[in-house]
Amino acid sequence: MKQTFNILLIFFTLVSCQTNKADNTEIGISNEVKTKKNDDSIFIKDSSDYSIRFLNSMIELGMNNVSLVDSFLILSSRDTVTFPQIPEIGKKTILTAKKDEFAIALTIKRINQTTIDYKIEMVEIGNTSYNYKGQADLMPRFYLGSETDESSLTGISYLSTEFSNNHDSCYTYIRLGKEDSMPYLLGKIIKNCNGKIKNIGIDNFSTLVEK
Repeated sequence: MKQTFNILLIFFTLVSCQTNKADNTEIGISNEVKTKKNDDSIFIKDSSDYSIRFLNSMIELGMNNVSLVDSFLILSSRDTVTFPQIPEIGKKTILTAKKDEFAIALTIKRINQTTIDYKIEMVEIGNTSYNYKGQADLMPRFYLGSETDESSLTGISYLSTEFSNNHDSCYTYIRLGKEDSMPYLLGKIIKNCNGKIKNIGIDNFSTLVEK
């Protein structure tokens, strides 16, 4: 069941929204949202719309006096940002690409406004393979600007949204977008810690394309 709750102290009440108070206790980033007493507020209409990592990153970045309502990040009474609409929430998509004897399949599913489930399958034909599943999130200040990638198929640049999953020295960045005139999803991966397979970067592998 969806819940309406606030983190920290609620600084204003949205019209016709009812809220339930959360405990003002600071808890580990891995399983709960960090909160602090006597501080500016982050209002959240429904916590299931956003990942815990995203919410805790907002606090760590010092973002306050903001509201998260459905697909909107409300920074002030005059400044509202819409969360990226690509990829579509709830849709499972497989993107693939091959370069020489190396192939990658990326399976993604957008689970809420901030987060995708993903599976990466890498194969060096006749040599080795590597598979990994995880979740990747938007950065809280995604609204400062989209990434720009170039399709290796057409040479045309397109805007993309970056989702990331970083742990210790290992990182995964998944960038997803579409060319203006094309209906299919495009992807780029930046990733290390791939077992025996080389690090993947923007320039050393082809654009992944929706099947």
